[in-house]
Amino acid sequence: MYERRTTEPAPRPLGTIAGQRQPSEVRIGDFVCLDGLYLRIRDMRSADTAGHRVLIFDGHSPWVMRESATTYRPIELF
Repeated sequence: MYERRTTEPAPRPLGTIAGQRQPSEVRIGDFVCLDGLYLRIRDMRSADTAGHRVLIFDGHSPWVMRESATTYRPIELF
């Protein structure tokens, strides 16, 4: 039996809002879609330039964010 392949990731994490953000705008706790999985940013470091960030996740190798990307930020309730 054939499986339908799709490049679309799973639905976004519940309770989050998508946004196009620069590396300098991401925060710990945001989600990024890598390899078809939504990974929560656990920690981050600045890279060689101010426009790059090294994002650190649980259970996944670090990823260098070099340009703007869609991130998913948890909705803040006041």
